[in-house]
Amino acid sequence: MAVTQEQGHVSLKLVVNKETNKVLFAEAGKDFVDVLFSFLTLPLGTIVRLLEKESNIGPVTIGCLNSLYHSVTDLDNCLWNRTFKEILLQPRNSSQDYCNSLKLNIDDSDSKYYVCTDFGSCSCFQLIPYTTTLNCRYGFPLTRTAFSENFCNGFVNAAASFIVTDDLIVMPNSVDYTTFALLQNLGIKSPSSVKEMTVNVNKEKVLDLLKCSLLSKTSLTNLFLEKKPIPERSRFLSFSSEEYSCIKIMLKLVIRKSDGKILYAQGEKDFADLVLSFLTFPLGGVVSKLGGNCSLGSIDGLYKSIADLNDNKYLMSKEAKNRLLDPHLLPQFKLSNKILSMDVLRYSYRYVYANGERILYVQFFKGEYENKSNLKCYEVFPTVDFEGFVKGPAMYVVTDDLVVAPLSPISALNLLNRLNTPFNDLKEKVVTIGLKEVRVHVVLLSILCHTFVFWSFYARLNFTSILSYNFSFYVVVLVQCLNILKASLTSTSALTNGLGRLLTEVKEEK
Repeated sequence: MAVTQEQGHVSLKLVVNKETNKVLFAEAGKDFVDVLFSFLTLPLGTIVRLLEKESNIGPVTIGCLNSLYHSVTDLDNCLWNRTFKEILLQPRNSSQDYCNSLKLNIDDSDSKYYVCTDFGSCSCFQLIPYTTTLNCRYGFPLTRTAFSENFCNGFVNAAASFIVTDDLIVMPNSVDYTTFALLQNLGIKSPSSVKEMTVNVNKEKVLDLLKCSLLSKTSLTNLFLEKKPIPERSRFLSFSSEEYSCIKIMLKLVIRKSDGKILYAQGEKDFADLVLSFLTFPLGGVVSKLGGNCSLGSIDGLYKSIADLNDNKYLMSKEAKNRLLDPHLLPQFKLSNKILSMDVLRYSYRYVYANGERILYVQFFKGEYENKSNLKCYEVFPTVDFEGFVKGPAMYVVTDDLVVAPLSPISALNLLNRLNTPFNDLKEKVVTIGLKEVRVHVVLLSILCHTFVFWSFYARLNFTSILSYNFSFYVVVLVQCLNILKASLTSTSALTNGLGRLLTEVKEEK
């Protein structure tokens, strides 16, 4: 056996290049691969919290995410209530039902859910993953505890074994991937050039692996041969999206003319909500919406290798694969759904009697999969009409490294003073983000008009009155929002890099 399992750790065999002292690959089984795959289910806010924990590697900073995360702690008076702060600082993993059974689970988020005190008789079917003083829509307190049912037992089949390369490419241990061919592809010409090592992986090692995976393409070498990862400098490439969105946000950018750097942006609550919602996004969903290219260490390769795995042979189910590649969101993250176009969960429930106590368990489903269950499924209704995290109407400022704060004339003056930038080097520009508006061609407009004529004849409508309205047709394409998101992962200048295409005019005027 390549992998042995004992209480509290997993034992792996590594193949190491003796000349370069680099890990070529590891032989891994279910316990290790499940943990590796679970990284994609973690929300970005959870990742930041884990990265700042002490370990052998030490605290790690990823782009602007750390500064964004810490800015939430100073927004107490701007957030609607304490629950919204908890959502941002401890966002719930919507795939807990897959991850709670992992042998080495590093996500320490609470796994409890709360329903109304009259659940079962009440038809609200509202469920929330955070303690709250809110009531359900029929007035009952949402204080009854429910537990996530861990029926999934991880992501990969127990009998399968895998090869994991240094950059976290996961391949099935099968005749299609022979050791001989793999070693040759890695530049090894003789068996005498390699050696075997047996290592133990515990939770602390998993935490360090998460850090290495986000920083480097030599994750196993950094982890097991104690070579501290050096963050790879990635050049930001703007992202083109074909996703349709209804998001339209007006901003005033304050730009330093001498170098074209966006110092900060002023906007209303919708912009602050947009940036804060990044913390709720699961890593796998981010990679998916960025076209498989988040430019974080070994994450893109890990994501692609999961996509290439046969879900019938090596994964527990197609749903398990989709939970990793296109994870769903909790219904409380309404704004997040608009940006990432993700499904929200459904659930079924059952009662279990233990020691005379009636315990409520919930089992989650996504999209098409609820129909495969013999249990009746319910949509999870949000407990409130969730329209964002911060209060409005109000103005907010977001710095280039995504620190979110309430805006006032004095705070803006203090910010400029800290940036040590004279007024004559500043330029303001009003922009619209979230949308790229393109007018529909005349041919398409003609087709639409003929369609109106056809249907107006049958519906006996007055087509002249219809044409009297001033119709404007737009193709709405989400671009800038995802550009800011990607820049937040790879740089400390998310606004400058994410909105760089909007600054041409400013650079020409400096």
